[in-house]
Amino acid sequence: MMDFPVGDDPQPDHYSPQAKMKDEVPEPVLGGDALLEDEFVEEQECRTVDEAEQLLDNPVPNAPDAYELDYGMPDGVDPYVDCQFRQFAHENGVSGEMAQKLVDFHNSLEAARYQDHQTQAGEWERQTRALPGWHGNNYRKNMGVANKALQAFASPVLAKMIRESGYSCHPEVVKAFYNVGRRLTEDSYVDSTRNTPRKKTIGEILYPNQPI
Repeated sequence: MMDFPVGDDPQPDHYSPQAKMKDEVPEPVLGGDALLEDEFVEEQECRTVDEAEQLLDNPVPNAPDAYELDYGMPDGVDPYVDCQFRQFAHENGVSGEMAQKLVDFHNSLEAARYQDHQTQAGEWERQTRALPGWHGNNYRKNMGVANKALQAFASPVLAKMIRESGYSCHPEVVKAFYNVGRRLTEDSYVDSTRNTPRKKTIGEILYPNQPI
């Protein structure tokens, strides 16, 4: 009788085929294609039943106006946006619960974007304060000059847009109005017809080479 060389045992000491058969789901190798097809059909049927139960638990409202939505805004949402979203949700079979989840998800994105913008606005203010000649008390003084120019040139609508967009501290915006404001305060000349000093008009400042 031949002696076979004994190598390393590939199975660990605690290996148990019985335990393996009990814990793991067997791979459908045996049984042929018919068995695989039967299992696939059963899986699809179970999935269809689950989806049907979910529809029963979370039905699609009968009409767009039937959605009960909480936009989480004190002043509500734009009526046009609300109408468009309701139409979209109803046409695409979105349940009331899922529609609210979409609203909440959108609100979370908007909140994150607003926080990012606030962080950026704070960075713009730090950049403006770091401009040469803007340190310390000069910041308030120079801002006064810039605001004087904004009041002279910008309409109330533009001023509101700058304030609400967060660009009121953007260094480029501030410098632009500051330079105009400085010209407004520095430029003056003697009116030869009246022999009295007076400040130049806005047109004279912007177009100094044009004849008066």
